[in-house]
Amino acid sequence: MLLESFYHIAQNNWAYAYDKDTIHVRVRTKRDDVEEVTAETGDKYNWERFYREYPLKKTGSDKMFDYWEASIKPHNKRVSYCFRIRAGSETVWLMENGVLSYRPTPTGGYYDIPYIHEIDLHTVPEWAKRAVFYQIFPERFANGDPSINPINTEPWGGKPTHDNSFGGDLQGIIDHLDYLQDLGITALYLTPVFEAPSNHKYDIVDYKKVDPHFGNNARLHELVQACHLKGIKVMLDAVFNHCSERFPPFQDVLKKGLKSEYAGWFHINSFPLAILNGIPTYDTFGFYGHMPKLNTSNPAVKSYLLDVAEYWVKEVGIDGWRLDVANEIDHYFWREFRDVVKPLIRTRTLWEKYGTIL
Repeated sequence: MLLESFYHIAQNNWAYAYDKDTIHVRVRTKRDDVEEVTAETGDKYNWERFYREYPLKKTGSDKMFDYWEASIKPHNKRVSYCFRIRAGSETVWLMENGVLSYRPTPTGGYYDIPYIHEIDLHTVPEWAKRAVFYQIFPERFANGDPSINPINTEPWGGKPTHDNSFGGDLQGIIDHLDYLQDLGITALYLTPVFEAPSNHKYDIVDYKKVDPHFGNNARLHELVQACHLKGIKVMLDAVFNHCSERFPPFQDVLKKGLKSEYAGWFHINSFPLAILNGIPTYDTFGFYGHMPKLNTSNPAVKSYLLDVAEYWVKEVGIDGWRLDVANEIDHYFWREFRDVVKPLIRTRTLWEKYGTIL
């Protein structure tokens, strides 16, 4: 066996608490090099009493490696473990401190999951696990209300371009809910619906206002209610990494520069704001000067966006948020976002299920 190909760490996607009773572990070996991988597990305070073996199943392969996985159910929410790896007559043990050709004495040098804390678990709503999602780009789905079409709206069925419009709106979605239900759809994910100058709406000007070419806040509420009556959940797009250059706080910075009370709302590298040789003097989404990046570590920005996240859950009753460019936003913000949004959705779900707040 090629020992150098073995890989496992007791964290991240290699060992993690799946739920309050279960730990998933994964091991990597050289492709087609190993016949059997077994997790030898026990409690570090009483190894013999709680000793148990779990065979790992080969769950995937690439050009170089095989990947093995098992679900471990520790008796006391903690577990120490190593891996027994066999190929033919050769057997070795993979541990935290290396690979041995003999069974090590428990539990020195073993991998260790100290304790499963339920508060640390990533929990997914039950409905989301079973949901059949349908993603809708509202401008391109259906034109239900021609009276709110943008200027120069093109006939439906024409050739889409980066910036043309066909008049898709929220009424168009409402009109087709029976069609979506017949498809077996149980959840809708709408790309941004808030006021923005583009057809894609990822350059938001007003985070609390539905774009007039899509309808209004009342129409969005109507859509959510209609979906819920059909057992369909609704998820909106949280574009919190960046906004539009027309976003009022950014316009204030453009006019007042460093004297603007909103100067700290953005990642500005130098004043005055400009685009030099194709590169803005402020951070943006990509290098698009019309989409300045928000400084989510700024207390005022954080308060503003968290209020937005709360607003649409409370006022319209959405069931969740899709997080746009989530990997470019600081983790502290997302932790607070979760603290705000999760209790709201959970409370409403309990109310719908039991008719009372538990």
